[in-house]
Amino acid sequence: MTLNWFQIFRLGLVQMCLGAIVVLTTSTLNRLMAVELSLPAVLPGALVALHYGIQISRPAWGFRSDTQGNRTRFIVLGMAVLGAGALLASYAITVIDAAFWTGLLLSILAYSLIGLGVSACGTSLLTLMAKQVPDQKRAQAATTVWLMMIMGFAITAGTVGKLIDPYTPEILLKVSASLSLLTTCITALCLWRLEKPTAQVAPENKPTAADFKQTFKEVWSEPK
Repeated sequence: MTLNWFQIFRLGLVQMCLGAIVVLTTSTLNRLMAVELSLPAVLPGALVALHYGIQISRPAWGFRSDTQGNRTRFIVLGMAVLGAGALLASYAITVIDAAFWTGLLLSILAYSLIGLGVSACGTSLLTLMAKQVPDQKRAQAATTVWLMMIMGFAITAGTVGKLIDPYTPEILLKVSASLSLLTTCITALCLWRLEKPTAQVAPENKPTAADFKQTFKEVWSEPK
């Protein structure tokens, strides 16, 4: 079974949800730390770098979701972890002004969860597209999905900015919690019965860590 354009649009909505959470954590929260709390700009920069550094794990997430044949589970759980990380990052901002080190430790944990959530959700979504979008639609589908993610960036940044102005910790937590819950629910609904069932792999044939290392070496050695 291949995906039609309506189903590709549903995948785009998931990518839009991912973009909505990411822009909250890498743009809005950073501005609050630098402007509202007068923290050094290097602090939010380091936290964003941490979340990108954790995304080095993307190949492993893609391999797991591809070989286990249930990418939907990885996408939904990844979005839930991403939302939880965003909510924790928002809470850390309310703590960091009064208890800096406690807030910093919470922020490090939060941005680690954000990196893991983005890796699991985003990479598994791409593997699902690669498997179920026909070749003649793949380029257009990828463009559509990524443009929808950028829309998620733009819409969320503007909307959240207005909702939290003037800034109070309570409003920030309410907006962050609502956005995290909404994006997780939309993701689950968009993926409902979307993925093509795959045959179960016998336990003795299930891929191992050694298989991943071998596959990674083969991909890395390809000249292209």
